[in-house]
Amino acid sequence: MMITFPDEPTLGWLNPGWDPIRVPLLLIEVLMAVIGLHLSFKFFKNNATLKETSRGSKMHAAWGWLFIGYAVTIVLYIIADFYTTDLQARFDWLEFGYVSLSTGALFYIYNIESVGIIKTKHVFSITFGGLYLILIALLVMSVFMRVVSGDFVQLFAISFLIPMILLFFMYTARINKLIQGKMKLYSAIMITGLAMFVTGWIGATDVAVRLMGIGSWMRLIADVLQVVGLGVMGLFFSLLPSWREIEWRSSMRSLFVIYQGGTCIYHHDFAGEEGATSAVMMMGGVVEMVKSVLDQVLLPGTLKVFDFKDKKMVLEQGKYVSVAVVADHVSDSLDYVIHEFTTQFEAFFEKVLEDWSGDSSIFEPAKIVFKGLFG
Repeated sequence: MMITFPDEPTLGWLNPGWDPIRVPLLLIEVLMAVIGLHLSFKFFKNNATLKETSRGSKMHAAWGWLFIGYAVTIVLYIIADFYTTDLQARFDWLEFGYVSLSTGALFYIYNIESVGIIKTKHVFSITFGGLYLILIALLVMSVFMRVVSGDFVQLFAISFLIPMILLFFMYTARINKLIQGKMKLYSAIMITGLAMFVTGWIGATDVAVRLMGIGSWMRLIADVLQVVGLGVMGLFFSLLPSWREIEWRSSMRSLFVIYQGGTCIYHHDFAGEEGATSAVMMMGGVVEMVKSVLDQVLLPGTLKVFDFKDKKMVLEQGKYVSVAVVADHVSDSLDYVIHEFTTQFEAFFEKVLEDWSGDSSIFEPAKIVFKGLFG
């Protein structure tokens, strides 16, 4: 059989020369739409119900818009490729799909830039917004006025998604720098899924299908990549429970290093000079709480979380010292950093801690360890 897709509507149910691969291809694309709808529902639900920060809420909204735009686009693509009988009708439905995806992408970009993780001053939103208006104009001229070809609109739609993909990778790279511990592994999972999804999306375009010369088989391979990529990204979102993993630095208020017996040998206030007074006042309560905990049998590496006034206190028990951090909330990233600080502090001052003379000034170089982990 001569493979002519996408230059002839060989996937259409009414076309006598239909392609036998249409059934598995249709099932996979229905699955893609269902996954997209499921992910969008999950994010919009989180945006409405979870008590996150305003930045966290915008993140949920951003992903929700992107996936709902993607899901609607896939539905329109299914209509175009499986339920039309001529190329012009196919292009018309495809062009509405481009607008759907671009609408989701526009709201995604706006919300991502509003979060402030990357300092772009809404350059991407403005650029993409201008391109979006051009796309709407091209849609009108192609579908309703017939003065622009569907091929031209398709090429334009593919090219102007480049800013979104660039922002996507910039955002992911920035997030990878902010999170700590096992969250970095989750971020690597996200990047892998994203790369597979983008490769599949590009591979499913008419341009790529024509270039590879294997017709609808190329579309099938690309769709499988998209499904796997969506699954991997869905796994990432389920493993990354909260925006708090990214905001762990800003949640910290004070850090105290307490020697055996209950003497504070080092402390740092994250609010700077403005919070120095409150940190001194807080120190007494922290030391007393740590003393009461030390009366219990705790093994080195043990970590406990306590309510401390209107905040949380995270305590890491080392061999010689205990590290207590007062924070607005706890997270896996924060736990990881506290454990690393305790380990590095004891390794740095091991000889001193074995037989400490009582001079706290000897621990001033701890700033080196502190800066390496907390910046």
